[in-house]
Amino acid sequence: MHPTTRAIKGNRVPVTPNQVSTYDHSGTLYPQRKVYGVGSLAFNNKSFPNFTDSRPSSRSNFSNSGAQPNVLPQSHATGVVPNNEQVSDEKAGCLPGDRVVFAESPSAPGVPIVYRLPEEKAANPDRLNLDRRRLTICPILEGEENLRLLNFQHNSIARIQHLSSLRRLIFLDLYDNKIEEISGLSTLSSLRVLMLGKNRISKIENLNNLLKLDVLDLHGNQIKELENLNHLSELRVLNLAGNQLTKACNFLGLSSLTELNLRRNKIQYVGELDHLPKLLRLFLSYNDVRSFESIRCLGGSQSLQELALDGNPFTTEASYKQIVIDQLQCLRQLDLKKVTEDERRMASIVVRKEQEKKKECSKAQALKERRRVAIQNAEKRWQEDNNINTGVIQNNCNPDTHGVSLGFESLSHYTEVETDTLRLYGAAALEGLEKSNAVSNVAAITHIYFKFIPYDSIVSHFPKLRVRFPALQGLTFSFSSISTLKQINALTAVRRLDFLSLSPEGNPVTNFSLWKYYLLYRLSHFNLRKINEVDVSMTDTVLAEQLFSDLGHVTLHQFDISRVLSLLPDVRRKQVLGHSDTLEQKKSISPKQTEDRRKLILAAEQKNRPIGTESVNVAALSYNSTVRPKSAKTSDKVHIASSQLLDEIVASAIARQNKLTSLEKVWNSVLRDTVRSAVSEFACLSATVDKALSAVQET
Repeated sequence: MHPTTRAIKGNRVPVTPNQVSTYDHSGTLYPQRKVYGVGSLAFNNKSFPNFTDSRPSSRSNFSNSGAQPNVLPQSHATGVVPNNEQVSDEKAGCLPGDRVVFAESPSAPGVPIVYRLPEEKAANPDRLNLDRRRLTICPILEGEENLRLLNFQHNSIARIQHLSSLRRLIFLDLYDNKIEEISGLSTLSSLRVLMLGKNRISKIENLNNLLKLDVLDLHGNQIKELENLNHLSELRVLNLAGNQLTKACNFLGLSSLTELNLRRNKIQYVGELDHLPKLLRLFLSYNDVRSFESIRCLGGSQSLQELALDGNPFTTEASYKQIVIDQLQCLRQLDLKKVTEDERRMASIVVRKEQEKKKECSKAQALKERRRVAIQNAEKRWQEDNNINTGVIQNNCNPDTHGVSLGFESLSHYTEVETDTLRLYGAAALEGLEKSNAVSNVAAITHIYFKFIPYDSIVSHFPKLRVRFPALQGLTFSFSSISTLKQINALTAVRRLDFLSLSPEGNPVTNFSLWKYYLLYRLSHFNLRKINEVDVSMTDTVLAEQLFSDLGHVTLHQFDISRVLSLLPDVRRKQVLGHSDTLEQKKSISPKQTEDRRKLILAAEQKNRPIGTESVNVAALSYNSTVRPKSAKTSDKVHIASSQLLDEIVASAIARQNKLTSLEKVWNSVLRDTVRSAVSEFACLSATVDKALSAVQET
């Protein structure tokens, strides 16, 4: 029989080489290395002793165990998965393992007991290797109170139990089992190394008594939160790789921690690591870190020397490496590559440039937020002025601001220039049209866009637009409360336009089917090319003239001669009247002569009117806005005065109504008494006359 084959009750089971988990400096756990020692796991600068085992190769040695009760064959031992494979000694190819005997406890049926022969225990009194024994339950370890190293790797154990007697145990390896809960460790106060990787644990708990714990391996589990670790002040190595963590914090109290492995999680934020004075190595590879702000706390660490961030979204940024090197002054190795002095100097230059770029971006973001808030407030003000209730205005706040106040809440207007377009939002933005420095490069402005500004507030500025913006070609009105065709008449003060747009939103006049034709008729001397971005055809112009020409004639017929003449420019007025006509002469003529003179004036005006100028028929259609610009100081006074006047009018109306009500109540009786008195007086007319004469004489 091959010396590496173990025999239990007739069944030969191959034994694999001694499996000891090792934890290297890169933070990776290697559970299946063929080693004969603990490797890098050292305590008080002393490595663990050799973990090799001596296993007898003949079945006869088990017969000498004598006092082992209820020895069961492997195929029947509780907690061991039966295996009937017959493997030859020559093909086993395995190193010697522990010589153990499985039995069933008389006091606890179904629970296996593990024994070792005296010579086996004498050879290795402080260690036991039960690797790959297909255990589903932690067996009772009979007579193993002096154990210091215990290996349960690669089994199917679902619960930690039956370890309360192992008070001297310092190394417990339960890697690759089916454990769902950390339990059964309260008596192991001497434990220094706990290996629970590749299990089904979802919560860190029940470690309160393990105050001497030096290494804790929980990689490959289902842990979602870091908790219940703050009391482990002697913990040096913590492995939480391959879990479901979304944030890494709650590290306060781990004052001895030197190595932390958080690879292959879903971490987006890291905090409190700057409070770990001895942290040397941190592994954050393959997480969800998107910016340095998420790991800003690392910049405060005075001890961190090795850092791994590869596999995170943040690492795709061009300046990722320079930012990290510049912020972590003690860093010597990044992503397994040494950090040189040249890289550190270059990082400082790159980061400075990035900071300047960020300032510019922040400034642009602030301007963007200022614009958003101002336009939103202008819209709200416009809705209040027009008694429009649309509910809460959507707040499309940029996620970068997260509700932070930037001091723009009081803004209610905004002005911006976009290439050749001047955009004005809110009524207060009209003040910029009066200031010489409010709009830059006015000569290049060809289009003015008004939004959330009442049309009547804009009318007073029309005569100045052509002077202020000589290249102006078009206007756009959106949410301007243009509700009547009469308001369109005011546009003639602009004097010349190529295109005009009235947005259907906030302009009820666009609901009229003929508004475009009226616009063409009233501004016929503009020769508009486009209305609402639609080309104007000759057919449209002719149809507009046919529809509204009578309206112009009827309106003009209501004017007297002086008002008709006032519609004409000075030069044309002189051409029509001649130099000898005076206002006094016009007043002296008769009505018939007035009508004849009107006809002559209109005929002369039509004959002498230059091409492209406004006809007097069209000019008769005018609009006078009731809104006048006023200063902010007089605004409050006018409001107060108007409120007082309104109160007085209301009080007077109420008093009159009360008097009228009282009169209605007594009117019938007053009328009845008056009629009765008159009838009685007429019945005795002579006596009444005598009485009246006497009263007169006495007076």
